[in-house]
Amino acid sequence: MNTTPAPAPVIAAAVEPPEIAPSPITAADRLLRITPLADRAGLRIEGELDCSTLPTLRRALASMTGGAAAGRYCVDLSGLAFIDTGCLRVLVSAAAAVHEGGGDQVLTLRSAIPQVRRLLELTGWHRTPGLHLQASARPG
Repeated sequence: MNTTPAPAPVIAAAVEPPEIAPSPITAADRLLRITPLADRAGLRIEGELDCSTLPTLRRALASMTGGAAAGRYCVDLSGLAFIDTGCLRVLVSAAAAVHEGGGDQVLTLRSAIPQVRRLLELTGWHRTPGLHLQASARPG
């Protein structure tokens, strides 16, 4: 009987830059859904953004801003139920990075819920170069 342990399997994975798939990206037991916008370069975020979904948010933003289209990006937050300050900071940092690319490059947060607007104002992040807040398209 051979008692020599079998070698551990080697798992190889190709490392490729993330892409925004035409199908939704989901994370953390389906608490988050990120889909590309049809009308412009950007993302629609539905669900919750917190420490468990932060890596997925980072990948999606990197994919969005790393594409061929440059200039103006949009993140639609109309389906957002919750965001913690860590994820809000990632969105603000993405806007600053887009702006550092030069010119009039900007990241628009569309339909941000009142709590997001309030947090941006309290932290002073609403003044971040490259960040634009767009009012909700909904009446009221």
